[in-house]
Order: sequence, then C-alpha cells, then structure tokens
Amino acid sequence: MTLQEALREGQSMLFYAEVETPALDATVLLAEALSVSKERLLACLPDAVDAGSYERYRRFLRLRCTGLPVSYIRRRKEFYGLEFAVDERVLVPRPDTETLIEEALQCLEEAPDIRRVHDGCTGTGCIAITLAHLRPELEVSASDISPQAQEVFRQNCLRILERQLPFFLSDLLAAVPGRFDLITANPPYLSAEEVRKMKKIGWPEPEVALDGGEDGTALSARLIRQAPAKLSPGGVLLLEAAPQQMEALGALLEEAGFRGVSVRQDLAGRQRVLRAGV
Repeated sequence: MTLQEALREGQSMLFYAEVETPALDATVLLAEALSVSKERLLACLPDAVDAGSYERYRRFLRLRCTGLPVSYIRRRKEFYGLEFAVDERVLVPRPDTETLIEEALQCLEEAPDIRRVHDGCTGTGCIAITLAHLRPELEVSASDISPQAQEVFRQNCLRILERQLPFFLSDLLAAVPGRFDLITANPPYLSAEEVRKMKKIGWPEPEVALDGGEDGTALSARLIRQAPAKLSPGGVLLLEAAPQQMEALGALLEEAGFRGVSVRQDLAGRQRVLRAGV
C-alpha cells in the first residue's frame, strides 16, 4: 500500500465516523505514525508504507473514530509556535486563546514596567509558559485547582523553558500569594448544560476544565471579584470568555471597581478577551 492509498483509506474511515476534518486528521495521524512532518508525508505519497507504521496509523484512526482528539492521540499540541504536552488531565489549548497572548503582549508594549505576571486556571501552562518564553525578563507564576494539571504544567515547563515556574494549587486566585502587574486567565466558561451534552457523547477533556456553571460565567465572576486584591495599583486583568458573555462580565468588572474595560476579537472576529485595569 502506498502512502496515498493509506491516506485515502483514513480519510474515508474518518468521514464515515463523522469526524469534522477527516482529510486533515488523517494526514496528521499518518505523519505521526511515520514520525515525519506533514510536508514530508505529502512529498512522498507514492512511497510504500511499512507494516509497523500502517498498524500504528490504523490504531490512531480507531482512537480518532471514538472521538478522542488528535492532540490526545499525539500527546502534544502546538500553541503560539511552541509544542505543549497534553493528555486527558488537561484541556487542549485552542487557537482562540492565542488572542489572550496577543493582548498580553500589547499590555507589555504599552506598560514596559510590568514585571510580575500570574496566570490563573493555567491547565497545560500554555499562557504562562508562552509569556515566560517570549519575555524571559518577566516574573511569571501560575495556578490551577487540579493537581493533575499541575503535573502537566511542570512537564511543560521543563519541556519548553528548561526550568520551573512558581505554581500554586488554588481555587482560582484564593491561595495565590502576593500582587501582580498583570493577571491572565482562561477559566472554564461552558454552561453546565453544554458540558452535560459533551460528557454524554464521551467528550474526553476533564469536566473541571470545561464547566463554568449554569450559564458559564460562575467561575469568571468569582475570579473578577478576587482579582482586585491580587493586582498592584495600575494592574491589568485579561480574561478569556465566550462572545455571548462579554456584556455581563463587562458589567461585573465595572461593579468590582475595574476601569477601561475593553474587548479584543479573535481571528474569526468573535469577541474573545476582556481587558480591564484597577
């Protein structure tokens, strides 16, 4: 069997399993089975696939057909040009969250005296570690309520930074000591009903990383109330949320004493990141 034939077989298998992106997923999984880049795979389509690689590919396809994300199968996910370890203990980083990185970098450009940065609900650490990688002069720390996320976070610190960042096991910001010039967070913001439907079909990501309460804003609202006491004078909070939550969360920010509330859109033009100062 050639690589081209194996690729077509995988695309067909994923199509009938109603996977949203069968061609892309089959290409990524075949490249993973061969331990080559997608570009290398596509340049060698007439070549034969060896038996061992083909068996790995078929195993990956079977896992994908069960609904397991490609990132969990590969055990890694690219985010802002970096490669993070991921598995069922943490949420898979989304491209939408890169919008938060862009807004954080904008803050740093506007206020070069920002030094202490904290990332709440850190999960894989994609926000904290990316900022520490891009701006090594910053003092970056992170927190999460999940001990399992802490394990993945530490793995990614060593993988990408070759050092550990301070980590606090904390319910949002409650157990995080000190004050910060910038706080970032991507808290769970799906509604309880959305999470129930996802779990019913076997969604593999941890519920604690998805469930934002009845309307999806419960954790964001709590974090907003906690944040002023954790920010230095002139400090900034950046919060990722769903587009339909922006108005309500903006009002909560103003009630909590924040000023200059603004919203940044993601690449699809959807409202994605709230910014507010104290």
